[in-house]
Amino acid sequence: MTESVSYPHPFSAAYWKSAAKEFSSLRSICYAALFCAIAIILEQFQIPLSQSLYISVSFLAVSLCSMITGPLMAIPCGVIVDLIGYALHPTGPFFPGYTLTAILSGLVYALFLYRAKLSFGRMAGAKIIVNLVINTLIGSIWRIALYGSSPFLYYIMSSGIKNLLFFPIEVCAMCWIFRLLQRPMTHFGLIPKESAVNMRPKHIVALIVLTAVGTACFVLFIVFYPNIKEFLQSLFR
Repeated sequence: MTESVSYPHPFSAAYWKSAAKEFSSLRSICYAALFCAIAIILEQFQIPLSQSLYISVSFLAVSLCSMITGPLMAIPCGVIVDLIGYALHPTGPFFPGYTLTAILSGLVYALFLYRAKLSFGRMAGAKIIVNLVINTLIGSIWRIALYGSSPFLYYIMSSGIKNLLFFPIEVCAMCWIFRLLQRPMTHFGLIPKESAVNMRPKHIVALIVLTAVGTACFVLFIVFYPNIKEFLQSLFR
C-alpha cells in the first residue's frame, strides 16, 4: 500500500511537480484511460432537454479521473472524451468550444480534488463552479455563437436553471460514489488518508433548499417559457 501526499492548495511548485509526474506513471495512465472510457460510455446515454441542453452522468467519471490523475492529465483526457464522445454520438455541429469546456471542467475538478483531503465542501465547490461558470456562463457563449436565435440572457436563464436544479443531485451523487470508493482508493494511495466525505445535517438542509429553489425556478420557466422568450427577444431587437 502506498500513501498519497496531500497539499492544502494547488498554488505550490510541489503540487504541479506531482501533477507532471503522473505522465510518467503507468498506473496513472491506466486510470486515465479507464475513466476516459467510462466517461465516453456514459456520454452515450444523455437525456436531451433541448437543442443544446442535456442530462448526463459522465461528470462522475470525469471528476474521479481528475481527482486521481491531476490537472495536467485532465487536459488530454478532456480532449479525448469530447472528441471520441462526439464521434460516437454527434449532437449538432462539432464546435471546439465544447472541447475547451471539457478541459476546463476536468481542470476545476482536479484543482479542488487532486491530492487534497476530500470533503463535502470541496466537492460542492468544484461542482458549483463547473455548473454555473463553465456550463452556464461559458456554455451560453458557445450556444449563442452556434445558434444565436435567442438573446444571451435567455441562454443564461435556461442553462442556469437546469444547472441549479441538478446541482444538489449531482453533489449527492459525487459524495455517494466517492464514499463508496473511499476505502479502496485510500488503500491504493489514490487519495490522502485523512479524506472524509461526510454529509452533515447542515449540508443536507442546504441541498434541500437549493433543490426547492431550483425546482421552483424550473417550474416557473416552463410555465412562462413562451412569454419569457418573446420578452427577452424584444429587449434585443
